[in-house]
Amino acid sequence: MQRFLDHYKAVAFASGIFTFISVLAYVNFLPGWVCFVPLFMVLQNRPPTACFKAGLMFGLAIALPSFYWMVAGAQRFTGTDGMYGYLVMIVSTIILSLYFGGINYCFSILRTKKSAKLSFAVDALLIACVYVTGEALLMLLSKYLPWFGFHSGNPLMDNIYSIQPAAVFGIHSMSFIVVFVNYLIAGFIVNKQWLRLSIPAGVIVIYMLCGYVMYRQIENNPGAGKPVKVAILNGNIPPEIKWDDSNGKQLVDNLLELDRKATALKPDIALWNESAVPWTYRPDDDLVNEILKISAPAHITHMLGINTDYQENEVYNSVYELLPDGKVAGRYDKRILLAFIEQPFAGLIFPFLSSQGFIVKTGENNNPLNTPYGKAGIMVCNESSVPSAASGMVSNGAQYLFNLSNDGWFSNTYIADLHFYNVRMRAVETRKDIACNSNYGFSGLVKASGEIMMKERSDEPFVKMVTVQPNNDTTLAASSPLIFLYCCVFYILFLAAIKVVQKFKRT
Repeated sequence: MQRFLDHYKAVAFASGIFTFISVLAYVNFLPGWVCFVPLFMVLQNRPPTACFKAGLMFGLAIALPSFYWMVAGAQRFTGTDGMYGYLVMIVSTIILSLYFGGINYCFSILRTKKSAKLSFAVDALLIACVYVTGEALLMLLSKYLPWFGFHSGNPLMDNIYSIQPAAVFGIHSMSFIVVFVNYLIAGFIVNKQWLRLSIPAGVIVIYMLCGYVMYRQIENNPGAGKPVKVAILNGNIPPEIKWDDSNGKQLVDNLLELDRKATALKPDIALWNESAVPWTYRPDDDLVNEILKISAPAHITHMLGINTDYQENEVYNSVYELLPDGKVAGRYDKRILLAFIEQPFAGLIFPFLSSQGFIVKTGENNNPLNTPYGKAGIMVCNESSVPSAASGMVSNGAQYLFNLSNDGWFSNTYIADLHFYNVRMRAVETRKDIACNSNYGFSGLVKASGEIMMKERSDEPFVKMVTVQPNNDTTLAASSPLIFLYCCVFYILFLAAIKVVQKFKRT
């Protein structure tokens, strides 16, 4: 065992690869309980400097496969060579590596002496709190950079029972239990306390039983509102295609054909994907008016993704609620914009590299759209990765949620699948049904219980029907999302204070 751990940098790197696969690439329930074990075995008896180096290697192993898509993505988006993609990938890799080096270093300087009573249990709680606090800080700092959205609890999104506690304490409680169990397993293996492996096994069983009870409760408590029939109209248009004279007519015909198919199904609401119409809205727009004309006999309300003019070279990334008579009943403008892509970050933005580049203006409110079928909360694209985007809508009265997006720029990467899992997380956190429509990504419906009713992906245009159930329920995760985080921070500060007092007494 010791000979194995002597190569601690290689062990930490291998653990990072395993963690990337379990937490990001495939969001896999079973490996999630053990993917951190090799790293945490390394941390058991290493000084702070070695823990920092192990964290660096762990973060490097996660970052390299996580950010590889940036090279090709930047090339497709800007129309230039891959130089800018390599630059962003390198910077992002350095940041994530330093992050993991930093949180493991913080744990190493705060952990208790091995001779102290219950030191192992205290340290297991400590590392779980450190990881939760670190992830919360990373999420706050990278709110507009969702590719840094690492959560140790992601694997638990894969299971209908293990995701249920998110309704109480959100993703942070899931990260806590994953790290806590991984550390227990690592410690018992290093100390060859094989029988004590029953302790983390017992923790998992109790956690899953709690999730099962919560799932049964929500399944037996359907919303009281009238179900809403929603048609998902997905154009699946490659994002780099130009709407010019050579292909514009075919693209328009495809959108109108989607509208005809949806009209035949007679839904209450037609849900289009983000920027389904790739220009800015005007009341006299021929395409929009033709869409409304086709669907008018079925009395369909449209949720249409189309930009809004603000000023020269600036637009809102908008979702319009269009009533059957063509009136604009409401509009939501995206509020959480992608740094470097939709808005400048440190004075830099990718679209300036493109002759057709533009800057997106930040939306000013997170009010749901008041439809004839209840209040619909809207999230555009990466907003589904930010808990406050969904909880803010729910706090303002949303009875169900829609997520319109475009995953075309990274359709062949793990991000498209992770995007759908984020939708599932938001559904459980808020206990609201969410219908999502993603161009070249996964579209479908996730119920308030977390049950996936539909998950569809295709390279061809399609129309699918789903039914959302409005409700007025609230959750602790949506109304008070920081309670669990505060408890973790308090525990860290408490142990830090003890360290300071002990050091003062020694001097």
